[in-house]
Amino acid sequence: MINQNQAARISITGSLAIHGWNHLDPVLLASLATESPLLLVGPHGTAKSLLIERIAGALGLSLRHYNASLLNYDDLVGIPVPEEDNNSLRFITTPGSIWDAEFVFFDEISRCRPDLQNKMFPVIHERRVAGIQLTRLRHRWAAMNPPAPDEPLPNNTNQPMNYYLGSEPLDPALADRFPFVVAVPDWRQLSKDDRRRIVSYQDSVEHPPADDALSGLPELVAACAARISALEVELDAWVSDYMLVVMDLLDKAQLAQSPRRARMLARSAIAVHAARLVLEGEDASLDDSAEIALAFGLPQNAAEVPPSDATVAAVHRQAWEIASLMDDDVWRQILEERDLPRRVVMADRLDFNDLDISRLITQALGAEASEARRIGLGTAIFLAFRDRRELTSAAWEPLAQLAARVLEPRPMFGVIRPGSDVTIWQEIKDWLLMPDDGMNSFLSRLARNYVLCGFPELWRRENWREALDRFASDLEMFGIREVNQS
Repeated sequence: MINQNQAARISITGSLAIHGWNHLDPVLLASLATESPLLLVGPHGTAKSLLIERIAGALGLSLRHYNASLLNYDDLVGIPVPEEDNNSLRFITTPGSIWDAEFVFFDEISRCRPDLQNKMFPVIHERRVAGIQLTRLRHRWAAMNPPAPDEPLPNNTNQPMNYYLGSEPLDPALADRFPFVVAVPDWRQLSKDDRRRIVSYQDSVEHPPADDALSGLPELVAACAARISALEVELDAWVSDYMLVVMDLLDKAQLAQSPRRARMLARSAIAVHAARLVLEGEDASLDDSAEIALAFGLPQNAAEVPPSDATVAAVHRQAWEIASLMDDDVWRQILEERDLPRRVVMADRLDFNDLDISRLITQALGAEASEARRIGLGTAIFLAFRDRRELTSAAWEPLAQLAARVLEPRPMFGVIRPGSDVTIWQEIKDWLLMPDDGMNSFLSRLARNYVLCGFPELWRRENWREALDRFASDLEMFGIREVNQS
């Protein structure tokens, strides 16, 4: 994940006296330059509303600030009355109605009634209200507190310090209309210097920045928009390739996205890179820009438990490696295979060197959440490579430890609990007495040892029959049919 304290050469939020947000400057500028909806997610008192008010002021735009939890539809459109011919309606507007707004901010959007969320939908997505185009409206931003999880998870750093019981998850379709979903920093995430600036009277949020500190924002937005136009042509092929891989990896990480989100993320990657070029100079890396766009572009950032920084960073890193390879590169063939054990098989067939094979093995074992699968997989890989690969110690050590549980005969001692343990043992005993259905003696002994080594502790947590089927599949995948045991 990009360092939160990484400062841009030009700081938008710093010039607006919003402290500790420098790492978000490229995202904010990208949203402004593309006029894309942006959702801020964070605890109360973190300057979400203040930021938007100051940005609108710096851009000289007419702002409408609506508290969505208290909003009525009439507050948006005014009071409808029929025209004299009774064939149409006109609206008696108020100073707070939306018709002439250039910047709209829906605060507390997660506390809004579902029927009003539906009415906000066309405003955010299409810049329309009651079917009428809002011709002056440019920016649609919103803010919310993190919704409370159904079951709070202790020591989960991705959960907020406080739970907001009145904050509900957004409708997925509405959340999917925000290209940028930005988690804002709370007090714990601020540096000591930023905390000092916030509490200092001389640099307090109660004292707005001077006019000259705000005057440059329209020029920054225009410069970013110009860079986006050029980069869309220059980076289109690469970003498309990168995003295809990202979508597959997000799906595997149980962070599935819509086709609309894929297009949003592709556009956001270019916009964020353009923003960083404007703010930081020509040495801003596309690698970091793509990661920032991904980290602040997932609708799950507004969920009860947002995705971890490590998960998003891992998805980006793997997608970046794949997209950086040529189409005919053998590593590309490997990395495009989503099943990690199959990568090991493919790399072996493509005659990868022992170091690369070792790296793929450690990745496959480390990513496997099932202990039973890890034991079976380790055994299959050990048997496949023990005589023909000089793997690194980092690969051999876990392989040997896992395979030893299946391959080394040893006396078994354990306590069998009345109830489920007895039931499981009866199933295993009945299975042991069954004929082998033509299975050769070595594979038969492997299967029996595998089942017995997991009793009782492992099979209390996992289904032994399903695990045995996976073990048989892994043996077949790695070509284990009979082994010389001399």
